[in-house]
Amino acid sequence: MTRRNAMRVLGAAGGVLAAGAGVPMAGAAPAAGELRVLAINIWLGGSKISNGIGLVTDLIIDTQASLVLLSEANQATKKIADALAKKGQKFNAVSSGDTGLLSAYPVEDSADQQWMVKARLNIDGKRVTAYAAHLEYRWYATYLPRGYGAGVPAPGEYSEFGWNKTPGGPVTDAATVQRVNVASGRPDVIGRFIDDAKAEAAAGRSVIMGGDFNEPSVFDWAPATANLFDHNGVVVPWESTRRLQQAGFVDAYRSAYPNPVTHPGFTWPASNPDAPVSQLTWAPEADERDRIDYIFTGPGAGLNLTSVGIVGPRGSIVRNARKDEDTKDNFISSPAKWVTDHKAVLATYRIN
Repeated sequence: MTRRNAMRVLGAAGGVLAAGAGVPMAGAAPAAGELRVLAINIWLGGSKISNGIGLVTDLIIDTQASLVLLSEANQATKKIADALAKKGQKFNAVSSGDTGLLSAYPVEDSADQQWMVKARLNIDGKRVTAYAAHLEYRWYATYLPRGYGAGVPAPGEYSEFGWNKTPGGPVTDAATVQRVNVASGRPDVIGRFIDDAKAEAAAGRSVIMGGDFNEPSVFDWAPATANLFDHNGVVVPWESTRRLQQAGFVDAYRSAYPNPVTHPGFTWPASNPDAPVSQLTWAPEADERDRIDYIFTGPGAGLNLTSVGIVGPRGSIVRNARKDEDTKDNFISSPAKWVTDHKAVLATYRIN
């Protein structure tokens, strides 16, 4: 998917869309000095579930999110902003097509970057640069240890299996799994983001980024989980999150809940009650649960995490069946109607 990299001023043609004056309405933003960030994949622009735009709109209002990072936004970002405006909630909308960003605060400028959309915000005088991400879904190497192909395009390694079961069973060599993962280009995207974020930080801006990585966390495929969740003994330092960790970025959920056994934080596949199980699983004979949706802040960001949790169905899909999670994960809310096959992450920060 082609995206342009040029910076654009709010309101300019080509995808930066203003929805209101940018001043938070009552209820749109949390208490002064707080930033409530919602990261959610809305599943093909909210088109898979009836009234998808309305469901996302209501979710934003109900969670009192003031910054929303959208994955699989397609053309829905402005539609959501318009729907919010009709309910008295004024948000600025920034869209790249595949990713989108909604801010209850003024947007000073924005950039349509490859795999991400970027916006510089003015939050009560505090300068914050936010990024909404949605990374490559193919080369989904987390399926290899589970005995499935990784959706690798030909002529790549394991491409002959597509998304189907691998006749030889699980691939349990961690170096092989990581090699296929790196071939996705996701770590390179994160590397470019880190360079861009360093420039923003050097200019005095706090940095926050979130979205659907289509890749597990370096913290989650650890020795403690090696024999859980169909990891089949494999421990993988997943490269995209490893690079973020090395660069000093903080994973909101895992920083609050460091134990991946008691708090796995699975965000996919979610047991959406309004979608058939066949649409919610790609590896029906496996336990394919993973945490692939994140919110990160940069080092020295001036944003102190005060709370973080999961929003969405408590249940997941495991071996082609719905399963209610019995983990200790912090579910902030589980709405009866849900828009997507992912669960969302909601993090609240105190702005220094």
